[in-house]
Parts: sequence; structure tokens; C-alpha cells
Amino acid sequence: MAAAHAPSTDMLSDFPEGVLHRIMSFLTLRQAVQTCILSQRWCNLWRSMPHINADSNEFDDLWMFRRFVKRTLKLRDPVATMDSFCLWYSIDDPYIYDTAPEDANKWISHALQKQTSAVEVYFELLISDFIPLALDHSAFTSLYLTKVCFSNVMLDYGFFKQLEMGCPALEHLSLHDCNILDEISSQTLKVLTIIDTHTAWEDTISISTPSVTSLTLSSPMDGMAVLKNVESVVTASIKLIDHFVSDDDDVDLISDIRCLRQYLWTLSGVKNLEFYYLGRENSPRLEKLTLKICQQRSEGIIGELNERSFTCEQLKFVEVICSKNDPQVSIVEDFFLNNGMTAAQIHIRNVSIHSLRH
Repeated sequence: MAAAHAPSTDMLSDFPEGVLHRIMSFLTLRQAVQTCILSQRWCNLWRSMPHINADSNEFDDLWMFRRFVKRTLKLRDPVATMDSFCLWYSIDDPYIYDTAPEDANKWISHALQKQTSAVEVYFELLISDFIPLALDHSAFTSLYLTKVCFSNVMLDYGFFKQLEMGCPALEHLSLHDCNILDEISSQTLKVLTIIDTHTAWEDTISISTPSVTSLTLSSPMDGMAVLKNVESVVTASIKLIDHFVSDDDDVDLISDIRCLRQYLWTLSGVKNLEFYYLGRENSPRLEKLTLKICQQRSEGIIGELNERSFTCEQLKFVEVICSKNDPQVSIVEDFFLNNGMTAAQIHIRNVSIHSLRH
């Protein structure tokens, strides 16, 4: 198009403010503020944008990041509400770490005062493997907050009680690599996700969430979750790593069985269950083993056999119950033959598919 016929303004600026704010929601806070130079229309849009995504990784100097966020929040339109507040805080200076909790608490309080419905905090101290961010749970008082996502955050005693009492609309809670020192209790939560958690010295996480319909527990770093009140769960994904270690193999095995039984019994009413247990395959006193293979249910287990070690010094007999001509049987046979057993010790018993399902 010839310059003389070019439009005087860009077509993007003609969109309604809500559409432009939606576009800005995909930007970090710094990028969003920088749009003020695009045109007169964009000059003050950042002051009322409802989604705040503050990322320290965009700044070479953390002091500049802290100053920028403080200044930006102060200059926002005082009557503008906030839909979501997301903070990415990476620190490589131990002297600045002392200021991180104070910064985060102030910024979260500001977001909650602006009626935000979602708060996300992702913290990383680059000079240490695990030093969580300590947040002041008293700041979490809001009638509008529905979603909280934390990564590497300290959840001290009283934190979940404050969430339950101070945030009556909270429905979604996601915790990744957090330090949990309190019982998780909520009457309003509907979605609960806990991944790579650290627990208190009791080595347990007590969970009482009667309204949760979707539950995800994955790879606890230590301890286990005690599910007290989860009768509303419809969909659950549980991934556990064997964390019981003692000098007595029998004690370890009993602990593993109790752990598995607790989860399977508590979640027996769910409609969709994914259960992964990465425990030991060593049973030094086991003499007889019976495996029931159903073609529709064992693909995941069979597929992992060759990747795992298996130690049963006293194992004398293996019985495999399966349907006739099941192709998975040969994989099972090869597995035990490769781990020291003979063909005479392995017995294959064919039954009907109906029998396998009961």
C-alpha cells in the first residue's frame, strides 16, 4: 500500500479495551508496561490491565525488579480490579533473600485488596537446593480468591486454616515443591494438586477435603498423605515413591503394604483412578508368587518390567493366571528367566477373561 493511503492508526488499537487487555495478559508485567510507547491508545492501558505477571528473570538487577514492581503497582488505576497476580521470584543473592518474603507479602496483599481471583507464586533461591519462601498467611483474606498456586513456598502452621476461614471461595489449590507443616483442611476446595512436597517431622500430610472432586498427589519427597475425608473425589492421580527405609526388610514390606492399602481403600469410590507406585521389588522371604494378567489392564505394568530389578532369593514358584494366547505372558516369562528362575518354576494357568475381571 502506498504511504499516502496508509491508515493513520494501527488496526490493533481499534479493538475494545477488553480485547487489548486480553492480549496483554500473555505478556509479563514489564512487557505490558512497555506497550505504552506503541501509540496514544496504548499509553495508559497497562494501568488498568487485570492480569499481572511479574517475572524477576527479566531483570539483571533484582533491586531494579523490586523497584519496578513497587512503582508499577503504585501507579495502577486505583479503581481498577485485578483478576490474577503471578509472581516469579528467582534470587541468586543471599542478602536479597531476606527482603523476598516482605516483598511477596506486600504484593500479594495489594492483589487481594484489588479483588484478584488467582494468586500464583513461584520462588527459587539459586544458591540453595531447598530454601522456601516464607509467606505471611494472615494476608490471605479475600471473598474473591478462588485459585492459589505455590512453588517452593513454606506453608507454616495455621496457613490452611487461614485459607479456609479467610478465603471462603477458594476452590483450586496447587502446591509444588513446598514445605508443608500443617494439616490440609478445606470445606470449599474442589481441585487439589500436591507435587514433590516436604512434610513436617511427623512425615505425614493429613488431608481433609470433603468437597474435592479432582485429586493429584505425586512424588512426595518424604512422608505420605493421610487421606481422612475425600469421599467426593471423582478423578484421582496418585504417584508414590517408596520412602520407608529400615534395617528390617519385613518392616519395610509391611509399611509399603499399609501405604498402598490406605490409598486404595480411601479412594475406592473414585470413577477415574491413575495409580503409580514406585516401590521396591525386593522380597527376600517370598517363596510363591501369583500374577493375574488381564490384557486390558496390565500393559503399563508389563511395559515396565524389563526396566526394574527384582530380588527374591527364596522364590521357588511363580504362577501366571491369564487368558489363552495372551502375548504378554512371554514377556513375564522372560523377565523371571532373566532374573535367575528356571522354566520348571514358572506355571502358566489359562482361565476365561470373565474370571480375570473378578
